[in-house]
Amino acid sequence: MDKINYEEMLVLVRKLPDAYRTVFNLIAIEGYKHREVSVMLNISEGTSKSNYNRAKKKLQEYLNIYFEIQK
Repeated sequence: MDKINYEEMLVLVRKLPDAYRTVFNLIAIEGYKHREVSVMLNISEGTSKSNYNRAKKKLQEYLNIYFEIQK
């Protein structure tokens, strides 16, 4: 299976739109819950969930492109 290193993954995460990246970092990396993120960012819990799911989808698209280029 192909692998991606930490720095390469960071490049892809940094390509995310600001709102998606912020929520993704707080949940996936920092370990906060959607409720906590919603309070921190003054957004609804639904918006936090939506931004997180969109960030994951966008990252998957970036990873698909990355691995296609690496072939």
